[in-house]
Amino acid sequence: MENITHNSNNFSSYATQTYATKKEAVDFLENSLDPWEKALGTIIKKYAGVEVNV
Repeated sequence: MENITHNSNNFSSYATQTYATKKEAVDFLENSLDPWEKALGTIIKKYAGVEVNV
């Protein structure tokens, strides 16, 4: 498996691109009952600069 995140700047770019192309999937993760999925969706939205539902 290739490591594509070397620092927080790269994760921010990844999160922005992921949210732009897979918004419905990220929203699904954020609204999940599974705490790990919810955390992942929330972190992606946060690093993408999107308002997070708390």
